[in-house]
Amino acid sequence: MRQLIKNARVIDGMGGAAFNGDILLEGRLISDVAPVIDAVVDEVIDAAGAYVTPGFIDVHSHADLATFIPRGFQPKVMQGITTELVGLCGLGVTPLPKALQQEVRDRLIIGNPPIDWNWEDYTTYCAALEQQGLEVNLSSFLPHGLLRYQICGNSSVPMTKEQRCQLEKLAHRALSAGARGISLGLIYHPALFSDKKELLTMAQVAAKHRKPLVVHMRSESDEIIEALQEMIAISEQAGCQLHISHLKLIGRRNASKLDSLLALIDRHDLTFDQYPYHYGSTTLFSILPPALIRAYEPEALMQALQEPDVRRQVRDWFAERILPEAGEPWDNLPALVDWENILICEVESEEAHQWLGRSVSDCASQLDQDPVDFVLDLLVSERGNVRMIDYFMDESLVEKIFTHPCGMVGTDTIFGGRLHPRVSGTFPRILSQFVNQRGLLPIEKAVHKMTALSAETFGLHYRGKIAAGNYADLCLFGDNFRDNATVEAPELYASGLCDLWINGKRKVAQGDYLKTRSGLVLHHMTL
Repeated sequence: MRQLIKNARVIDGMGGAAFNGDILLEGRLISDVAPVIDAVVDEVIDAAGAYVTPGFIDVHSHADLATFIPRGFQPKVMQGITTELVGLCGLGVTPLPKALQQEVRDRLIIGNPPIDWNWEDYTTYCAALEQQGLEVNLSSFLPHGLLRYQICGNSSVPMTKEQRCQLEKLAHRALSAGARGISLGLIYHPALFSDKKELLTMAQVAAKHRKPLVVHMRSESDEIIEALQEMIAISEQAGCQLHISHLKLIGRRNASKLDSLLALIDRHDLTFDQYPYHYGSTTLFSILPPALIRAYEPEALMQALQEPDVRRQVRDWFAERILPEAGEPWDNLPALVDWENILICEVESEEAHQWLGRSVSDCASQLDQDPVDFVLDLLVSERGNVRMIDYFMDESLVEKIFTHPCGMVGTDTIFGGRLHPRVSGTFPRILSQFVNQRGLLPIEKAVHKMTALSAETFGLHYRGKIAAGNYADLCLFGDNFRDNATVEAPELYASGLCDLWINGKRKVAQGDYLKTRSGLVLHHMTL
């Protein structure tokens, strides 16, 4: 099928000035881009002066299972996303043998819809995606946390040499099959137990395959500089590309570290991604000190959290009266942001739904409880399956990070419960608020960060740029393109998207969401 988009303001993704022009599509590909194209076509789409850009690339998503749930990608599609990178933060759904799947699913941070997992490794996961049919393009990283769990279970003991050899073999297998790179999530169980030798093993595998190592660092607050230096040392010893996930600075007392942080990134030629919000979302379980998690198996920990002596110790840690003896990096959120800035957004039981959307301090006050007791009671009753939204930094710092030329954009999507507004608002928020309202960057530079820079960084060949021979992933929108979701109303989709093409087929037509499934699994084979 030949389609002609006429009278567009073309932003090609490379950062240069927009220009008036036409775009000819033939099948999956862009055939021609020119000021005026006169061709025999099957369909003409009059852009009427609206912008046409490359489809947006979400470089940090946890929508690993969205393909299998109703309307899974609709909030992403309606904000112009055509490609998703998943398997980030060392979290994901593959590779994992059948015998181990249930325990992982029981505490799966990224959501656990009631579907069958008809896969055990990267290859069979991709086959399941293709059989279902993809709404968007999708490419998965190899989550280190799953590999560690396969080899060590819940053990906090450092890997032996033999175990590291097994880790290396499993990682080689997934990267050889086409995984995009390796991801680390060093605040999450059990990856937080990893020592330098284990992380170096992963970095060396990434280097051998010439694929990136993407890391959620051990600290994003008091010890963020040290955490970044740790990963720089490991990546440089291995010789691999290092990318930092969802760059942020948690806690006002750490705001002054931003210049030093960005200077390190510049000095070592690193890249990073961020979402355009000063509040995030992750598991409430992750606020517990690593020393406490290290001391107990998961089931035993739930029992320990009910003991008065343990609670007293946790209360002292949160209040910073006593530091954990292990001396491990730890984002002590209650001390950094206060309980009123931590909101409950997902729980497991119906009884706990009354707390959704409310701050920990508000919930505890209703029960006449200490906030620590409320949190520990909730973790126990929900088997650790609680997710939070936390307000962690000043918005001006988010803006400063956004203007850095090495930054890309990720939604950090997690489905389930009350969604974070970033699930449906990330990319239009950048264009409507950061570009149009605040003038932080020209629109062409912002689009470059959301398209071509992402494609180049992660090896998404023939995507991210409007050029003849590239895949026709295209986004058509006007000046009214904007985000609508808020913390209070997170279900609201973005508005103002006119049309969206994924591999040459329209997924959105004149604002209407279509059932088309033209997405592809994008393997990363070393060239």
